[in-house]
Amino acid sequence: MSDLGFTFAPELVDAFSERVADVIVERLGDVRSAEPSPYLDVAAAARYLACEEHRIYDLVHQRRLRVARDGRRLLFRREWLDECLDDQSSES
Repeated sequence: MSDLGFTFAPELVDAFSERVADVIVERLGDVRSAEPSPYLDVAAAARYLACEEHRIYDLVHQRRLRVARDGRRLLFRREWLDECLDDQSSES
């Protein structure tokens, strides 16, 4: 007996679990097969460089970080962020 006062047949629980698993796999399969964007927004770039978002804006303003623009959005490629780190480490 369950805490709710009734029981479930093990076959029903198994069937339900398998169906839920199938739905999850179907939905995640679409997400995993999609190609990730090569571009990161400011928030993702800041996470990638482990810094605050305002640091990203500062680097763009100083022209030390390459940027692509989509309207007002700033977009970055990971290799551009890596280059910026490499440039900073060589200055030290």
